[in-house]
Amino acid sequence: MKPARPEPGPIPLSTSLRATARELQAAQPSEARSAAARLAMQAAFRQARPAASNTLQQRRWGGMLAWSGAATCAVVLLASTALLMNIPVGDADQAMPLIKSSAFVPLVAPERWSAYLEGGTAPAGAAWVVAAELPGDRLAALGLPYDPARAGERVRAELLLHPSGDVLAVRLLR
Repeated sequence: MKPARPEPGPIPLSTSLRATARELQAAQPSEARSAAARLAMQAAFRQARPAASNTLQQRRWGGMLAWSGAATCAVVLLASTALLMNIPVGDADQAMPLIKSSAFVPLVAPERWSAYLEGGTAPAGAAWVVAAELPGDRLAALGLPYDPARAGERVRAELLLHPSGDVLAVRLLR
């Protein structure tokens, strides 16, 4: 009986790569093949040069388009700011149905609406909607019904405020 020959273990990757590198160094292409490859690369570079000037032209247009886009954004911003600064003027007859149709509960008498809409120190018809959380007992101070058992709970609401600080209407949120 022959003694068993041990099987070779796995070959390390570094050993395999060194052997492959030696084989590639030994196998050099012929001089004719190297010259043909050089000529092909030179021809490809000559054809690529006009495309490079075209790329430069595209960069110029890209820069001009970027600046025109920034200018357009600035004009739109200024126009929207100007539109927001204009406050529409209305009368009391128009304001009360608007309040009633939007679930706001008016807190001032209808005759005071005309005084608020006419202006005074603030622009005519100016008002802001402000989100707030009110204590439950504050609803009674606004003239709204509330449950005394839940007086300590907070109630989410939106308040319609006049620039003078008067609360004109309230809308309770869930």
